[in-house]
Amino acid sequence: MKKIVIVCLTGFLCLAMSCNQRDGQVKEALSLAGDNRKELEKVLEHYKGDSLKLAAARFLIGNMPGAYGYDTAMLEHYAPFYDEYDSLARLYEYQTVTEWGEKVDSLWAGFDNTRRFRQTICNDLEGMKAEVLIDEIELAFTAWKSNVYAQGCSFGDFCEYILPYRRLNGLIIDDARKEFYRRHSKGYFRQPEKNWQQEIDSLLYEYHHLTHSAFWGTQIPVWTAATFEKLHHGLCMHRCWYNSLLLSSLGMPVAIDFVPAWGNRNNSHSWNVVMIGGQSHAFEAFWDDDRWKYKRIYNNQAKDELWGKFRLPKVYRHTYSNHIEGPLGDKEVDAGDIPALFCNFKKKDVSSEYFETADVTVELTEGIAEEAKYAYLAVWGYQEWHPVQWGKIKDGKAVFHGMGKDIVYLPVYYRRGVLVPAAVPFWLKEDGKIVQLVEGNKNGQVVSRLVTGAPAYDNNREYMGGMRGLRVLGIPGGKLGEELCIWPDSMAVERSYKAVVGDKTYRYIRLQLPSDSIALGELAFYAGEERIKNARVITPLQSVRSNETPEMLLDGADATAYCGKAKAKVVDIDLGKPYRITKIGLAPYLKSQLGSPDEFELFYWKNRWITLGVKKADNSGYLVFDNVPEGVLMMLKNRRWTGKSSERTFLYEDGSARWQ
Repeated sequence: MKKIVIVCLTGFLCLAMSCNQRDGQVKEALSLAGDNRKELEKVLEHYKGDSLKLAAARFLIGNMPGAYGYDTAMLEHYAPFYDEYDSLARLYEYQTVTEWGEKVDSLWAGFDNTRRFRQTICNDLEGMKAEVLIDEIELAFTAWKSNVYAQGCSFGDFCEYILPYRRLNGLIIDDARKEFYRRHSKGYFRQPEKNWQQEIDSLLYEYHHLTHSAFWGTQIPVWTAATFEKLHHGLCMHRCWYNSLLLSSLGMPVAIDFVPAWGNRNNSHSWNVVMIGGQSHAFEAFWDDDRWKYKRIYNNQAKDELWGKFRLPKVYRHTYSNHIEGPLGDKEVDAGDIPALFCNFKKKDVSSEYFETADVTVELTEGIAEEAKYAYLAVWGYQEWHPVQWGKIKDGKAVFHGMGKDIVYLPVYYRRGVLVPAAVPFWLKEDGKIVQLVEGNKNGQVVSRLVTGAPAYDNNREYMGGMRGLRVLGIPGGKLGEELCIWPDSMAVERSYKAVVGDKTYRYIRLQLPSDSIALGELAFYAGEERIKNARVITPLQSVRSNETPEMLLDGADATAYCGKAKAKVVDIDLGKPYRITKIGLAPYLKSQLGSPDEFELFYWKNRWITLGVKKADNSGYLVFDNVPEGVLMMLKNRRWTGKSSERTFLYEDGSARWQ
């Protein structure tokens, strides 16, 4: 009983603080409802004797502008296709194999070309019936009060994360909430002695047969939860709103978070988050053995053992409430000059819940600063720049709030669907410092064996983890070795470093391998800030590949990798003379992506991509480009790949590529 009283008091406080704003929102919504105004007023009249439910109704109605779905006629029109799809999927036991996927795409193309149907958008304000909205409110309150983990959540969180009947624009509202409650209300979230996280895992495991489509049939419309259940497969976004609908139907405060574009990968991603105890808890939408890891691997510092490191420029949360800000709230800005991401006002920035952010001030040195009112920061992906944050221009500068670190950004303007560079790209380093990526006075050499960067981790896990446990010893005067450092974890795609503490000097270094194999891209020793250049391997090694030699381990380029055998599980190195070693760098062995007879073109960014030459791959596994400007953003492109291909950008220094 005490919990319910606390909830009510919290609700009244929330209501009192926002009533003036909510009054304006409700009045505006009613004025926009047209002939449907009476239906919405029926809801307000229905709850005039229940202040908390009335506040909930006012929240839904006040934020209803911008909420929309599609006409229910869509379900009838596409029913024959869903039946054909199901028959085909059954033949493959719902497995997402290539043969099935190709047939699914062909089936959809045939249906879409012959039975194309105009998709009619239905604004909730103009079509929501009082009976439906009242049912949804009642179901939400019932679920909230019966959920032992959510009874203490604030009324504001209830309104945002449990109450909304619409979990994402575009869906068709049906009886899914009622159906999910019927299926699971007696079995979940009723016993306080249980662990809420384990209960969510158990519930979602009941639906683990609903899997990712492996990007087959990506154009197939998924209108309802029942549609998704029939298809068995979908994209991350489909599973996210499905989970959101499922959990909120049982009173769990839940939302959908997303990164609009990665900072070091192509594409975007969505996942779910539950709000318990005033904290957000992110989890993988599809089934995963470690589904609650996102707050760890999305902190812009760590790396995942399966996928490597992730860098996120921004994280946004889909909301039912409206958040009109920036260029969208500026009457002087034409809607055609606003990127699509910022035309969506049903979202809010939650980046700081995942990683330490930085506010960035950029001087706009290019283009049309005197004409534009806003600039944007963009990241690279699939051969395009993608805006991820806006900044208002003042005195030729723009401030961009809450940016993710260790990422390269390009400041841009946006004009009628076209991005125009506004300044030079810059690297926002891990420590928050900014490095402008401009052509300097020096040229150097670039050696590469990759084009995709971080995604290559997936195909190199055996090498990333192969050196786990490697011990690096200093050998003073032929005595037993003294440990300088150890690599306890898997390596990253690019070179990583470990500091060495101590004043002793060493001429000879010993690598104690975890097995009789060594596979590295580069091994680098430093005295102060200078790399020791005359080091050489003195242990006889047996090479696995004829075009690789032990000298490649210490030649100054990560891309000239070496894989070999050391029978005694040790590799000794002579530095040429004694040095006090300050740090040691290791780069992993990576499978080459430069296959013959493909041709590769190296570019660098100077207000556009400028070519540095074309080279044809051979059997060496790497390519060398000379006379390359230092300090610039680069991209190595496979000339055979066309369209939105997956080449990534990189920075290059000291023989090592830092992939973006």
